[in-house]
Parts: sequence; C-alpha cells; structure tokens
Amino acid sequence: MRVIVALVFIALLAPQYASSPSSEVMVVDVKDEDLSALDGSGVIIAVADTGIDMDHSCFRNSTDEVGVPGPSHRKIILLNDTVDDWDNQGHQQFRHGTHIAGILACDAVDGAEGVSSLSNGSRLLVQDVVDSTGWVVPDNVDSLLSEASANGAVINSWSWGDNSINYTNRSHTIDEWTVENPWSLIFVAPGNNGGMMLEPSNAYNVVSVAATDSEENGSMWPSSSHGPDVNGRRGTLISAPGMGVVSAKADGNKSSMNNGSYAMTGTSMATPMAASFTALLQQKVEQEYGYTPSAPLLRAMLASSAEGIIEDGPDPIQGYGRPNLDSFSGGLFIHDSYQVEDWMSIIQSRGGTLDSMKSNPWNGSEAVGPFLSQNESWSEFFRPTPGEDVEIVMSYNARPMGQEIDDLRLILKTSDGRFAVDDKIGSSGYSQLYYSSFTTPIALNSSNETTVMIRVAAEMLEDVEWIEVEVLANSISGTGQNGTLGIDGTMLGFGIAATGVSDLIQNTGPTIVMNDGPSGGENYSTNFTINLTISDMELDGILVETNLVNSNFSIYLDECTFELVNLSKVLCTIDVSRDLVPMPINREDWYFEIIAVDDNSSFWTESRNSSFETEIFTIWWEAPLLEEPVVSPPVEKSDSVRDNRSLIWGVLGIVAGVVVATSVMFRSRENAISEWVLPPFREEE
Repeated sequence: MRVIVALVFIALLAPQYASSPSSEVMVVDVKDEDLSALDGSGVIIAVADTGIDMDHSCFRNSTDEVGVPGPSHRKIILLNDTVDDWDNQGHQQFRHGTHIAGILACDAVDGAEGVSSLSNGSRLLVQDVVDSTGWVVPDNVDSLLSEASANGAVINSWSWGDNSINYTNRSHTIDEWTVENPWSLIFVAPGNNGGMMLEPSNAYNVVSVAATDSEENGSMWPSSSHGPDVNGRRGTLISAPGMGVVSAKADGNKSSMNNGSYAMTGTSMATPMAASFTALLQQKVEQEYGYTPSAPLLRAMLASSAEGIIEDGPDPIQGYGRPNLDSFSGGLFIHDSYQVEDWMSIIQSRGGTLDSMKSNPWNGSEAVGPFLSQNESWSEFFRPTPGEDVEIVMSYNARPMGQEIDDLRLILKTSDGRFAVDDKIGSSGYSQLYYSSFTTPIALNSSNETTVMIRVAAEMLEDVEWIEVEVLANSISGTGQNGTLGIDGTMLGFGIAATGVSDLIQNTGPTIVMNDGPSGGENYSTNFTINLTISDMELDGILVETNLVNSNFSIYLDECTFELVNLSKVLCTIDVSRDLVPMPINREDWYFEIIAVDDNSSFWTESRNSSFETEIFTIWWEAPLLEEPVVSPPVEKSDSVRDNRSLIWGVLGIVAGVVVATSVMFRSRENAISEWVLPPFREEE
C-alpha cells in the first residue's frame, strides 16, 4: 500500500491559485504497520497560510479549552498574528489555512468526523500571512524562515505563490537561506494551471509537489502545475494525493468549539500531504539515529521512498512519484554530512537571520561531514542484498540562480569492473551500467539536478560481491573563504539514502565459547576433552587452530585443527600417550590456546581472528627419554671367537691396502694423459 495515500485528507490552493472544492468526500484509512509506529511526535511544522481556526477540535487544547499558543499548548507552539489573528470569513481564501493545518497535524479531541492527519503527533508554528485584503506574503520571505528555524521547525509548508513562472526574488531568497541553513526544508505548491510550475516552487532547494488522485494506483491530476521549470530542471520532486482531500473546516467563529470537515482539491492539499509524510521521516531519523536530519537528507529519503505513477524513473510531471514507507521495509542506509548534536545552537550562534549567517560562515565544525572541496570524494562499500534492486539517492543544496551551480556526482562501482552514474535512467527505470574499459564516470555528462538517483536491477548484480558508492565533487564554484560552507564557501555537504544494500557493518572476528574442558588447577594423566562453540556474525567460513602451551614451548595439535562453516561446535580429545609422551618433560603446567580466523576475503573488509585461552592445569606422564638405560652384564668370549675376530680384521686390512694402492696408480695415469690432451677450444694462429 502506498504510504502517502494513507493520508486522510489532502488539499492545496495558493494565493493566486484557484482551489477547487470537490463534490466527493474521500477518506483514505491508514493501515500500514510501519506508519502505525510513526505519527510525527516531536516534530514541529511551520505553516504560512490564511491562519487557523484554533477552537477547532483538531487543534484546541482540550474539549472545552482553546488554550493560548505557546510551548505548553497541545498543538500550536506559536501563532504569528502580525498580519491577522485567525482564519476569518473576510479572508479572500477563507478556510484555506485551517484546512492545510488539519492535513499537517490534526489530532481531534472530539472526533472531527473522521479527520486525522498522518503526522497527528506533530505540532504547528502558524504564520498568518493573509488578511481581509488578501495575501500579503512578504517579498523577503527569510523572515518567515528565520522565525520557523528559531522555534525548531525544519519543515515549512507553503501552499501559495505568485502567478509567474519566473525565478523571482522569493525563489532567490529561499535558495540563499537553504544554502546557509541546511536544516530548513520548504514544501511549495506549484499551482493549478496544468502548465509550467509557478514561483517560488521553482527555487532549486524546495520540494515542489504535484497532485494526484487518492487511489492506491493513482493517476496525476490534470490541472496540477509541473516541471520543467524555467531553468530546464525537473522542478517537481514528488507527488501526493490532492483530489478530494478531507480536512478541518473553519466556521468563522473563534469560540464555537467546532469539529467540521470538508473536501478540497488542488496542489495546495498535496503540498501539506507530502510535508506530513516527511514529518514521519524526520521522526524516524531522530528516534532511530539520534539527530535531526538535514534538508538534503530528507529530500534524498523522500525520493528514495517514492514509487512511480507514470513510470519508474523521475520526470518533470510526477517527480520521483508518491512516497511509500514500505520502500524501507528491507532496510535503509542513510548518511548526512550535516549530522550534528544540536543544529539550532549552530544557527543561533550565527545570528539566525540570512544576513547574519552570510556574515558568519560555518566551517562544518561539530558535524560528521565530510564536506567536499573540488575534486574530493567520499565513498562507502556495500554488498547488494540478494533479490533486491539497489537504489541510491543523493541530494545537496544549490546556490541560487546567477551563481554557477555546483556539481556533485553520484557514482556506483561494482566488483566486476562496471559502473553507473547519476540520472542516467532509461525507459526501463534502471540505470545504464558501463564498463570502465569503455569510458569513465566523469566523461558522461551530468544533469543540473541537485537530487539524483542510481537504480540497478537485482539480476544485474547476481554475481557482484560488492558495490562502492561514491560522491565526487566534480565542481565547487565557491570563491570566498576557503574551508567554509554557505553562499561563498568552498565546501559542500550532502545527504544519501540507499536501499537494497546490506553488510553495512565492518567484519568482526569469530566468537569462541568453551562449553567444557580442563579446569584450572586440576591434574591430568590420561585423555581429556575440550568442547567449544565457535560462531561468526558474517556467517563466513572459519579456520580453527588449537595449541597446547606451557612456559617453554607450544604443541600444535593437528587433530584439533578444523575448517568450519558458520556456527559449529568443536569437540577435541587430547591423547596423552600420543600427543605428550614423546616430549622430554613429564610434568608441566599447561593451557589451551584456540585461534579462530574467519574466511572473509572481500575487497572492502579483511579477515578477522579471535583467540581464547583456558585456565592453567597440570599434566603428568612417564617420559621414556628420561628413564635410566638398561646395562647388560659382560659376556665371556672364547679363544676361538677371539681368533676368528683377528682373522676377519686381517682380511679387511689386506683389502683396504689393495684399494689404496690401486687408487694411487689410477691418479698417476690420469695426470699423464691430461698432459697431451688438447683443450676443448683453441685460438687460430
């Protein structure tokens, strides 16, 4: 089941976008087991819109109390009412903001007619940017983003924009902000005109969300605006349900304690739907890994989770498709260059505003990294999971239009000499694999996309022992202070999400456990046995060697050497008469030394060994080499025996004399002959 579809509501309208109320109310139940464990708890979402009906059941503090916005409020941690204080009937887009807020974080205290948000455990920072005169969104939107960041919000949901396809000042400001603050991700509705996406959804570092229907096997909404944008980029990152989305309904009364709901249609609904799903991803990383993910990592995870509606490859209409948490059921590897313990303190130490952060660049201290300068790279080795496609997604923040775009390349290499590069995905939905003897990764042109993918089919990796994932800084355009990040920096970080990979842990040595054997301080004089269990985490083959050791020497026990497979029990008997009697010592203190070596010979890891020593014990035996020799009594010899012996020695003396004489004569003859024999080679005179 597609996770994104599991939202109970969806809707999207923009300030200048026309939102279309639906005649049909569509409610989609959340049944996915993975989703049931995630509800956005601990996540703060900033929403800038027409305001919010705070007395609605989705948001009020309790059954009979609206409550005052603030840290202690159940749902609303802050309400910026500089422009307006609520979603009233005089608004040009009355009820729009309340509907959007419900999609993001509705958790009804009185059961609001079946309305509940996917991220119902999240809380909201509400920024009212509309009054009775209409939308008054500031051109300098960094004030909205600065306020959100100062209050702990990474995710921002904006279901509005201007009726322009141009890359505007708002688009430029968003990209500047996100380059300086990597913990800021803005979801923007692209519009409802069925054509080219509108600003500021064309900013490089936002998540532009196209609208679909709410069916599991859904289709694109024809009126959804989409990419490519004016710069030729895909523009659309993902899609989400936006037709007939049921959410909270404002009633124009601040104290009615209402719980109404209704349906709306538009990219305005798809945008908070995608933001709500992303709140689950943020919660997942925070709970499982202990840090807040950066915007590049969240974008990579969104793309990695998505399933294509039109086709499997990313395109300007659907982006990567609709997100689905089931995509991570087989395991997920993530890497975030910006992983830090406290991201808010870093932003606050730099002043917290766009101008102050540009004046106080960050060098990446306290972060995991790496941050790549030109021609530098990062890599990680994996094994492909048998039977699963390998999918790698990398994302980074780009500098705004007007500056040369940085170029980080994503490369996958296989143990059999092939490679794939980012965004070279064919009509099959899979990346092309090249042989290194044919070309090089850098020789293949890169795209101007900042979220890129490599996807390799399982059958193409059946005989592959390992894969290497590499991020290469092909071009970093910063010209400012070396060793810093940001608009003028010379380094760049990234986020990685990978599925279909395994063996993410470096190889470890086998485990040796003695079940039975000689006890410390005991004496042995006959046979005795040791019983061991030897296992290996990586399920490699294991070679086991056993030695019997004392203070003077070590005995290698050939009978106690084994080749094992995975988990095995070792039973070895020591035969004193066989193994020890030939030794020249008949009493000694001994111990066993067991050495186990695994059989891992992979390129990216090395064999590991483990050793185990028993307690000291004593062995006794009778050593033949130390016994006194037996001396036989003298035997009396007769005269005849002595005469015979004399005769034998006399004959032997004569024979020896003849041999010596003959030898002398032969040597003299040899010397005489050698005087007239010519050498083998002679020079001509």
